[in-house]
Amino acid sequence: MSAAPLATTTAADMLLHEAAADDWALISPSVYECGRIVSDAPWLDGHPARLRFLLAEQAPDGGWGLAGFRLVTSLSATEALLTACGRGLPQDRAVPTEDVARAAAAGARALRGWLDEPEVALPDLVAIEVLVPRLIDLVNDHLHRFEAAHHPVLAPVAAGGPLATPPGTAPEILRRLRGATAAGHPVPPKLWHSWEIIGSDRSADPAVTPVSGSVGCSPAATAAWLRNRPEADHPSLRYLDAVQARADGLFPVGAPMPHFERSWIINLFQVHRVPCRVPEPVLDALELALGEDGAAAGDGLPVDADDTASVLWALDAHGRSPDLDSLLRYYDGTRFYTYPDERTPSPTANGHALEALGHRLDRRPDEADRYATPARVTRDWLVDAQAADGSWADKWHGSPYYATATCANALASYGGPEARPAVERAVDWILGTRQGDRWGHGSGTAEETAYAAWILSLSTRDDRRAEIRAGMAAARATLAAAEITPRTPALWIGKDIYTPVRIVRATCLAVLHRLDGSAHGD
Repeated sequence: MSAAPLATTTAADMLLHEAAADDWALISPSVYECGRIVSDAPWLDGHPARLRFLLAEQAPDGGWGLAGFRLVTSLSATEALLTACGRGLPQDRAVPTEDVARAAAAGARALRGWLDEPEVALPDLVAIEVLVPRLIDLVNDHLHRFEAAHHPVLAPVAAGGPLATPPGTAPEILRRLRGATAAGHPVPPKLWHSWEIIGSDRSADPAVTPVSGSVGCSPAATAAWLRNRPEADHPSLRYLDAVQARADGLFPVGAPMPHFERSWIINLFQVHRVPCRVPEPVLDALELALGEDGAAAGDGLPVDADDTASVLWALDAHGRSPDLDSLLRYYDGTRFYTYPDERTPSPTANGHALEALGHRLDRRPDEADRYATPARVTRDWLVDAQAADGSWADKWHGSPYYATATCANALASYGGPEARPAVERAVDWILGTRQGDRWGHGSGTAEETAYAAWILSLSTRDDRRAEIRAGMAAARATLAAAEITPRTPALWIGKDIYTPVRIVRATCLAVLHRLDGSAHGD
């Protein structure tokens, strides 16, 4: 074995063993989540670190977050700083009050500028229709109080009037949900993930049942549910302490999410033929995560088609051969829905479903009577979902490069000749969006460059072969120098944007391995 494949194998095995040893998953810190916990849980260890994090992450224009996804992140951070300014607890004063006030004022000015625009584009974040009106209400309440108190920094900002609630949100649904929880009525468990927005004011509301201490797999929801510091051995306090201790006081948008992390990594290495050894305990854990209705990203989250497909595919590719009927529960005859009553269909969830079905049909053609029709229908739906420029977009990722790589790979692998034109349209889109040796947001990112190179590698055409090879070589230089950390630009979508660090590392490693193989004619 040459040195390069040996290095790839070692790096892949290390990633898999890290994921096997970590039952949380490595997810980047979230400004949204930290902001909610600054507001709701100043009693929790790490509070000053979270305040400093909010100040450090603020952009020069006063907002927070990545272009296209700034509204919710900036609302959460601004509201948290306004809360700390008005509350004045000793732990709030661990950061200079004047710094907090100036940052809060800048955040409020940025928000007013965005919300006063004739059209406000709302990204398809989880629960955004209720997050935005709730956070705007809270910010407006703060501004009203600071204006009445003639605060030297914040009163001039408040004098501009309340922030406007943009069209496309659902204040009435928010009022109904908050009214229901206030009255002690149960709400569907899938909504617990946003308890910090919809929840009652009761401490440890009995209408919610935490799982291993977490409410809806969300630190913010868990802190809001507790409301006050509980006894030291309370499971939810232990959960919050364990999560914040992993990142020096900071919180990810969700924890734990090991099934998501492990299955994605396994499948990336499978797709790109990265030599590695998947630890048997990881496969055992994925089998345990599968229930009658499929799998979730982690304990406390609802099961969904995307994670179900990924877990099933990972197990099937490594000899476990699970029944795929749990995935078919999400099939409605035209496509797969991620979960019941979803607002926006997900092309990537359908891409993963096609991969799980296609892999099974390749291995077990005798099961065609069960899985061939859903696979064919899903292929056709994916082709129809492709944009005119050759790309796909998805609600679970802020970059069309991820969605396009996922859908194009599914179609190239299991779509047959009928899907080949769609794959080549995706390749044309990649060739037309290159920025030197990078692709993606701004001047390009390593993650998006990996997706672009992946798509290029799927082409079977000869007429643009030189251009495709040049693009792959350019991408290789970027990926070889890439360093993926929790500070890598966040592109994945939940309540906030985030980076699943090990998954992105696995993506770059796997695509680099694929490019090296292409360069040597493998």
